[in-house]
Amino acid sequence: MHERDPLAAEIAALGWRVHSARRLDNLGARFFSAGAMIAVIDVRQAEPEGLKAIAELSRTATESGIAILALADSSQSAEIIRQCYDAGATHYLDFADAGANLEQSINYAYRYVENFRGGAERASHEQSLMTFADLQWSMTVGPTREYWISDSLLAAAGDIDFERYPVTGVYRSLSQEERSRARGALGRLRDGARQAAVPHRFNGRSVIHHLHEADGVISGRIEYLANNGEVEDWTGRDLLSGLRNTTSARSWIKRQLEDGNQLTLVAIGIKNFRMINAAFGRNAGDQLLRIVGHKLMDQTHREYAGAQLVARLAGQNFLIALANFQTGKISEFVNDLISNIFDDLQLEGRPINPVVRAGVAIGDGDSSEKTLIRKAVLALAEATAADALPINFSTMSEADVHLEEELENQLPGAMSRGEIVIVFQPQIKVATGELVGAEALARWEHPEYGLLGASTLFAVAERAGLMDSLSSQIHRQALTLAASWPESIGFLRLSLNVTAGDLAAKTFVDDMLEEIAAAGFEPGQLTLEITESELIGNLSASADKLHQLRAAGICIAIDDFGTGYSSLSYLKELPVDYLKIDSGLTGDISGSPKDQVVVRSIIDMAHSLDLSVIAEGIETESQLDILAEQGCEFFQGFLRSGALSPDEFEAFALRSN
Repeated sequence: MHERDPLAAEIAALGWRVHSARRLDNLGARFFSAGAMIAVIDVRQAEPEGLKAIAELSRTATESGIAILALADSSQSAEIIRQCYDAGATHYLDFADAGANLEQSINYAYRYVENFRGGAERASHEQSLMTFADLQWSMTVGPTREYWISDSLLAAAGDIDFERYPVTGVYRSLSQEERSRARGALGRLRDGARQAAVPHRFNGRSVIHHLHEADGVISGRIEYLANNGEVEDWTGRDLLSGLRNTTSARSWIKRQLEDGNQLTLVAIGIKNFRMINAAFGRNAGDQLLRIVGHKLMDQTHREYAGAQLVARLAGQNFLIALANFQTGKISEFVNDLISNIFDDLQLEGRPINPVVRAGVAIGDGDSSEKTLIRKAVLALAEATAADALPINFSTMSEADVHLEEELENQLPGAMSRGEIVIVFQPQIKVATGELVGAEALARWEHPEYGLLGASTLFAVAERAGLMDSLSSQIHRQALTLAASWPESIGFLRLSLNVTAGDLAAKTFVDDMLEEIAAAGFEPGQLTLEITESELIGNLSASADKLHQLRAAGICIAIDDFGTGYSSLSYLKELPVDYLKIDSGLTGDISGSPKDQVVVRSIIDMAHSLDLSVIAEGIETESQLDILAEQGCEFFQGFLRSGALSPDEFEAFALRSN
């Protein structure tokens, strides 16, 4: 930090890393090479120079997402505020106002930067987020190498001689073990990886050295590890985020429980992370996880002063542990955490719509750390499966936790042994009672626990990392069974559910068409059912894939309509044939005028868009009569039949038609 004047010292005292400049010469280049995010320009004593400085930086302010805070005094010049605005300032502080507060003005300017960048890495000593994006270097790959090293890295390098050893100067400062890690990371880049990370020490501090290769240029960025409690070795760190990993978190939680503390665990996950990865790319997805991890630690530190831990679990999930937190304030804490971190989040300058869920578990000395973590993770899984439930509190017993763990271990074998079976839910035409098709549903025929439903099966598969393979297996089985229906019922339609992972896969369309062809099923008789939340993650990519499937004759249905985003505008952009009204909306239509109005509105809206409507969960004749009055075309539910085994469905179909 270069404290050249009292203002720089005052700002530095607030916890910011400050670079001070008195000259206009090459101001833009010096500002951006310092990796700064906020320009504080004092125009009180030198108005012409200050306005020129604002104008110089404002030329690229929009593209780079920086804030320009002008310090002015309207009592000295009545026009100065307008002049600062005209020059390009994004914020101002008028010292003619008795309530002028420099600290809050800088905080507001940073909020502007943070929103613009979707969580720019923050250099804040107070929050212990020691991440400096300005410690950077790059070099071209080839016979003639060109090097660039940021001013901040040169200043922070200590005894490293960059003039003699450009870039490799850092490598020469590493221990033998650290050099081995660096060679391995560079080897991964040579083998085609786009990025890698090397943990080492730099100036006596633990850092992660991020490496990235693109277009013949290797770039490096040194990131000081977030000081989330002391972790002595690298095995306790998640190298992507710098947070604790699961092993380290488990040890911390165990010690807290042994010390007699009550622990509140909050597992937080991004439900539609696969869609975000598909839309922005893997590198951007990794950056999002880093941003979210740092924000989680920052916000947790702000909200709670007691013993705490923030860790990254597998994939897109994080864990927060709080010792002796007030039970009655947990919901408020988690809601504030989610809204402050994920609302208006942007990535690469584009808004994203993360669907965030949380699971909460509370334990004391009678709990084991392993069981308590699993309770939080299982509560998160339940929240993820329920579109309308962002936060779920665990009510599971230890026996329930052990059962879930047992099922996860058994699922791979169950898939290979043929224990995953298909059942068919008949779909009926409202006006005539005619059977028109069936929805294929999966069940687990467990040898000990009997027939387990789809919600249990898919929740177990998600935790076991088997969703993709399970979904493919279900599609193949259902298509093969439907292709073997007798000729007299061969006209029936088949509906298949598509998961978020299916839709996010780049090869989804080709894979689906290959599965249809391999089974010998007619594409024109197939409907794919997709929930709203899985579509919204990346609307344009989803629309493109669905248009390709429609071109092959396949119909598209939006499942559980009315329980997710329920945005109407996107229906115009998607090639949709059916809306399926969730059973939660149809269940009370025979007795609730409000529910009747909601269902009628959905049906009228669908018809105005030339879409047909399928109602789920119909169990009474009065429900069916209301649907008929409102013009609903199709229904399914226990009024006619529950889900049937393949043999039972064939017999039902032959009797019906």
